[in-house]
Amino acid sequence: MRIAFFAPHKPIDHPLPSGDLIIGKTLHDFLRSQGHELLIASHFRLRHITNKPLKWPTLYLEFKNTLKRAEKFNPDIWLTYHSYYKSPDLLGPYISEKLGIPYVIYQGVFATKYRRNYKTWAGYMSNKHALLHADHVFANKDIDFHNLSRIILPEKLSRTYPGIEPDNFNYCPQGAEEVRNRYELNGKKVILSTAMLREDVKAESITDLIDAFAPIAAKKPETKLLIAGDGEARPRLENLAAEKAGDQIIFLGRVKQEELYKYYSAANFFAYPGINEALGMVYLEAQCAGLPVVAYSTRGPKEAVIHSETGLLSPERDIAAMSANLIRLLEDESLRKQMSEAAPKHIRNNFDLNKNLQDVEHKLSSISHWR
Repeated sequence: MRIAFFAPHKPIDHPLPSGDLIIGKTLHDFLRSQGHELLIASHFRLRHITNKPLKWPTLYLEFKNTLKRAEKFNPDIWLTYHSYYKSPDLLGPYISEKLGIPYVIYQGVFATKYRRNYKTWAGYMSNKHALLHADHVFANKDIDFHNLSRIILPEKLSRTYPGIEPDNFNYCPQGAEEVRNRYELNGKKVILSTAMLREDVKAESITDLIDAFAPIAAKKPETKLLIAGDGEARPRLENLAAEKAGDQIIFLGRVKQEELYKYYSAANFFAYPGINEALGMVYLEAQCAGLPVVAYSTRGPKEAVIHSETGLLSPERDIAAMSANLIRLLEDESLRKQMSEAAPKHIRNNFDLNKNLQDVEHKLSSISHWR
C-alpha cells in the first residue's frame, strides 16, 4: 500500500515526548516495516486551529501544498492518526475525496459534551465532519468505541488496542543492578513512577502520589520513591517532595525511552495515579517488566491494569486509599510475587504491539482495495 499519513494533533517527529506521540510513531513505523510506502502528508499542527482565525490563511496554503504532495505520491489510502475536537482533521476528508481514495482515522475520539460550549463547538463540529466522512474509524479505548458507535455504522468501526513490544521491557537483572548501585538502593524497597512533569493533570497525579507516599516515608525509612520525567513543574514538585518525605523521593530527570527497562527492573512496583489519564503506555511497560501497578481506578488505568490481579486500583483523589495500597504492596511479598508473575502474561496476551497492529494492517489492506 501507498499510505498518506497525517497526525493533526502532533506530528510524529515532534521533539516533546508523550504517550500519544509514541502510539502514532509506532503505527507509522510498523506499517513502513511491513513494506508499505508512507508519506507524511503534512507536518502542520491543527491543535486549537478552529479558535485561531489568524492561522486559517496559512492552513489554506497548507491544504493546497498537501494536495500537491499527495497527488504526486498517488496514495492508495489516507490514514489520519488521532482526530478529536482539539485537533480535528481539516485536511484528510477533503484531500482523500479529491483523490478518490479511502479515508481512515486511527484513534478517533468523539464526545457530545463539547457541542455545548461555544469555545469548543467549532472543533467539535469539524471533528464530527471528519468522523462521518471516514470510510473506517479505529477506536483504541472502550469509552471512545462506545461514543463513536453512536454516529458510526458498526461495519465502519473497529475496536483495536494499543500496545508495546514486550521484548523491549523484559526484566533485566543487569539493568536493575546498574540502577540500584547508581542510586544506592540495595537493600531498599523501591517504588517507581514516571510522567511528564508539566503543570496539568500530570503534576496533579505526582502531587497526589507524593501525598500518598508521605506517611509511608515516616514509617518505612528504607523505602524510596523514584520519579522519572522532567518539565516546568519539576522544581515545585521537588520542593514538595523534600517537605513531605525528605530525601526518600528521588527525581531522576528525563530518562531515555530505550533506558526505561532498567529502571522498571530496579523497582519493586510501579505507582502513578493517572488523573484523567488515557490508557497510559507506562502501565503497559511496567507490567511487562513484572511490576505490579498502583493507580486510580480511572478509565485509563482500568483498561491497562486488572485490579487485584496485576495491580491495585483505588477511587480517584482518594489519597488515603492509594497510600493503603502502597503499604499493602510494600508489606505483602506474596502478593507482589503473584502480581509480578501475572502482569507480563497480561501484557503479552492483550497488548502485544505487533499482534494488534497486524490486525489494523489487514483492515487497511482490505479498505485500500475499494479504490
